[in-house]
Amino acid sequence: MGCLLFFSCNILLTQEYVVEGGKAFFKAKMPLNSYTGESNELKGKVNFETGLLEFSVLVKSIKTGIEKRDAHMYELLKANENPNVIFKGKFIENYNPTVKTKQVLQVKGNFTLAETTREVIIDIELTFEGKAIRLTSSWNLMITEYHIERPSKFFFKVDDKHELEVNILLEKEKMD
Repeated sequence: MGCLLFFSCNILLTQEYVVEGGKAFFKAKMPLNSYTGESNELKGKVNFETGLLEFSVLVKSIKTGIEKRDAHMYELLKANENPNVIFKGKFIENYNPTVKTKQVLQVKGNFTLAETTREVIIDIELTFEGKAIRLTSSWNLMITEYHIERPSKFFFKVDDKHELEVNILLEKEKMD
């Protein structure tokens, strides 16, 4: 039985999990006019054996519901020169595949937005959903730390702090 358990855990750890079509959100606040942006095109992978994670979202897939605001956002984020928002990191703590309940772990990595890369530490939550794993995370960033000018409407500027959130379902990568 112990050998079987070890074998099944080893299979899980050697599997790479991927996502296509994950959700990424941001929330920006300003007096009288807070707004959110959303993309359903987050892509990436997690390798539980190496502990490496990599995710990206196409900047122009992020929509706020107002085309003019989207166009301004793409300009501020330099979407033509830098078409993706990217996170590449590694688990700080090891994922335990034998635990079938929610696990909250930290990852450390580089978050790249609008030509600027900064090291971040982010808490992620992993939960089994059948044979897949749900990964959720939320964190804050200061847009000025990424050399992004705070947008304004009339005399009100968007807050520097933006809330980010991801919600993805990781599935085992199919081997050819």
